[in-house]
Amino acid sequence: MSEGRLRDIARYRQLAIITTVGVGILTVAGGVVRLTGSGLGCDDWPNCNSERFVDVSSGHTAIEQINRLVSGVVGIPTLLLAIAAFRIRPHVTGLRWPAVGVLVSVLANGVLGGIAVRSDLHPALIQSHFLLAMVSIAFGMVAVHRSSGAISRRTGRAGQLASLLTVLTAAALATGTVVTGTGPHAGEEDVRRFGFDISNVARIHSVSVLLALALAAVLAWTVRSGGASNAAVRTPLTAWVFLGCLQAAVGYTQYFNGVPELLVGTHIALATGLWAITMWLMLSAVPLVLSQREHKIAMQGVETV
Repeated sequence: MSEGRLRDIARYRQLAIITTVGVGILTVAGGVVRLTGSGLGCDDWPNCNSERFVDVSSGHTAIEQINRLVSGVVGIPTLLLAIAAFRIRPHVTGLRWPAVGVLVSVLANGVLGGIAVRSDLHPALIQSHFLLAMVSIAFGMVAVHRSSGAISRRTGRAGQLASLLTVLTAAALATGTVVTGTGPHAGEEDVRRFGFDISNVARIHSVSVLLALALAAVLAWTVRSGGASNAAVRTPLTAWVFLGCLQAAVGYTQYFNGVPELLVGTHIALATGLWAITMWLMLSAVPLVLSQREHKIAMQGVETV
């Protein structure tokens, strides 16, 4: 493989990492906007308000403007990643679609955020805003994995359990957004909330989390008894179990203490990190479908970049 090609793939991987981390930071920043009641600090989009494009005249507007600035900054490596995917010659199909997926989902989330502001922070739109960010992170993790040159080995039952754990983690995230959309942190005092009973939706979310933790325990036992064939799964699984237990502890603590802003923000950050690790785990456990040319590229030393 030529040095230029290796360099292009290395650049792609760097941009994929930067983009994925950036989306994670942007997700947490969005949580800060909500938790500080700054969701309508700028009540228009793309302008801050009817009078100014940029307005930092109050704390709420400044927080919302910083969030929009972070969004714009994250868009730069996202666009560069898509461009980098098409610059690699001969092209590698497995690198293009996740890069395009990140770009489309990030752009769509920007539009969705604007609609949410114009709709006075409807909880369903805010919920979708977070979940679409998780889609962007998923595409980003695939891009990082595909450009590393790593070939996922068949892990049998462990791969099946890792796939199911991904589904359960996604369900826990989704039910968590319903809890948030029902609870007190709306992003502004007088906006619509879901009309559910907070105790009931919290219980449903709790059950989804406990099921995910139980399955992770089963997966850990399977990996332990699987020997060397499951070696690639052990590190991400260990990280998942640690972060999953920490996330559950923070979740219960915040619920029984009146959901203070700091703990809710921590919960959002941990959820974002847990989803990234979930994708890492799944990609390590589930074999990728590579073309013969892509396999040859990977075995020629992409992992050394």
